[in-house]
Amino acid sequence: MRQAMKRFGSAMLLAHAMAIPVTSTSLLAAPPFDSLDSRTPTARSAAMPLPLNNGGNETSIHTAPYFTDSYGNILMNVNVWGATQHTGPLTVPEGSDLPTVISIAGGPSKDANLEKIRINRVQPDNDGKMTYLVNLKTYVKSGDRSMLLDMQPNDTVIIPESKSIDPGLILGIIAVGASIYSLSR
Repeated sequence: MRQAMKRFGSAMLLAHAMAIPVTSTSLLAAPPFDSLDSRTPTARSAAMPLPLNNGGNETSIHTAPYFTDSYGNILMNVNVWGATQHTGPLTVPEGSDLPTVISIAGGPSKDANLEKIRINRVQPDNDGKMTYLVNLKTYVKSGDRSMLLDMQPNDTVIIPESKSIDPGLILGIIAVGASIYSLSR
């Protein structure tokens, strides 16, 4: 009876351990678009594409580097790729810096590597530079904004994922190993 209880406990531990990676993994999906009401500006509406004036569901693509909204705010488009909550093209205010753009994109994901953020420019700067590597972790620790770049129209921000191993996966592997060991005894 004792051996049967031990095997039952090990089987339950094994079943739980195998379920850890499945239940701890979450899929990120962009929330549905809210209707954009031009009378009620919100921080979220600034991150969404602007609707066409014809009342259709299409979104407008601005070819000019800067454009204005109905309130006269100067806006520009930037692209965000990688480890943020929402990726893709964003409409942001002129003069936005990197933390602002990442915030509009919903913030960095838990797997974001803030030490190796890449900003690719469409047009080279005065020195001919088109790519910048930014260590945003320095800003997070110190609050020093001097190393932050102002974004330019059509910049692409690429936030890589860190190469760390998920602790839930490690615990699942250990639990499976312990279960197999106890079952084989």
